[in-house]
Amino acid sequence: MLPEEVAALILADAVRLRTSMREVATRFFSKHPELDYMKPVVRVLSLGVARNYLLLDHVLASLGYGPPSHSTNWMLARVLVFEALSNKLKPSRARKLAPKAGVDADKLLDLRGANPREFVKGLGGIDKLSVLYSFPRWVLEELLSAGIDNIAQLLQSLNRDPVRWIRVRPGISVAELATRLARHGIVIEPDKDLDDVAMIARGASKAPHTPEYQQGLFVLQDKASALVGHVAEPYNKVGVDPTAGAAIKASHLAWLGARYVIAGDVKAQRLGEAKHTLRRLKLGHLVDLVVGDARKPYLSRYGTVIVDPPCSDIGRLQYEPEVKLWLTRGDVRFYRRLQYRILRAILEAAPRGARVVYSVCTLTYSETIWVVKKVLSEIAEAEIVEPEPLIGEKPRKMPKAQRLLPNLHRTQGFFITKFIKL
Repeated sequence: MLPEEVAALILADAVRLRTSMREVATRFFSKHPELDYMKPVVRVLSLGVARNYLLLDHVLASLGYGPPSHSTNWMLARVLVFEALSNKLKPSRARKLAPKAGVDADKLLDLRGANPREFVKGLGGIDKLSVLYSFPRWVLEELLSAGIDNIAQLLQSLNRDPVRWIRVRPGISVAELATRLARHGIVIEPDKDLDDVAMIARGASKAPHTPEYQQGLFVLQDKASALVGHVAEPYNKVGVDPTAGAAIKASHLAWLGARYVIAGDVKAQRLGEAKHTLRRLKLGHLVDLVVGDARKPYLSRYGTVIVDPPCSDIGRLQYEPEVKLWLTRGDVRFYRRLQYRILRAILEAAPRGARVVYSVCTLTYSETIWVVKKVLSEIAEAEIVEPEPLIGEKPRKMPKAQRLLPNLHRTQGFFITKFIKL
């Protein structure tokens, strides 16, 4: 089996299962350890296809092939076109694999080194952006509705590898941790906005394998995600994170001085990773785990709560670009209904004076501004306030919120707003 075939298989399975390519690849290579040497090439190919699939489909259509699908054969055709456009497709490889993909080897070889922009010359406006950066048209419509400027720059950033960040444990300075991590070939730089956050400038892949990580001296967490804890202001309060997942944000509430934290999730199995996180960070005495549905709040006495519900993950496409291949507008509508129900239920149950922070790692209008406006129109006792510290931009359509964008802030795409219960 050749790297192109492995990449096509991983891509097709990721879409079929609606799961990450990383998870599929891990399973594949555990079954085929003799192919471990292929990992770097397979990673480049699979990421390249996921980030450029609509453009690759457009190129294939110009050659007379289609309609597109997510079958393994069509994925292989995409892989071969990506290699050709990257000028890395060898004639021998093309002639061996093209018949399996159902395409002509000579046509593929003619593509070598071609400028992708040549294939979108007949398109204009939103259609050109959609194909050139391989984002479904409806996603661009959502981003434009949210009032995001410089859409092309945002799409370019979402199609690149992410900047990696860490959150540093209280009691250890970034400078001290930098000295210790430098011994492992890892370079970190202090952040100018948050004193417990640092950017990994080099050696990000080594970070989880260091003694400092195992000792709980830092957490791998994006800067935008870490900002949520600061906005929540949990100092000496009872904090709640009812959609906690791995308890990364819940652990931050504890590190920031919360008196006590409850981290919940609707599925018990999701709290397994949370237990591991809290054990490594030695926070079991400060954070309790609860199985419960955030749409039916099970607590009414707390000072601060983080509502970080499931979303479309469009702000995280740098990490998992394969999401673009299966995400639909119907998915976004499902998420916005769920987000609305959770946020409304939490605000209704919140005691007077409680702070409720709503955050999502996406940028669609439906999951950000629409949800907040819908809840505010129905709960008179809730008031939106500016979420400080203010690091991101203020959306024109909701200035009492902040939005972080990878092209401006070197973070995930993130939306954060804050409520006070009156």
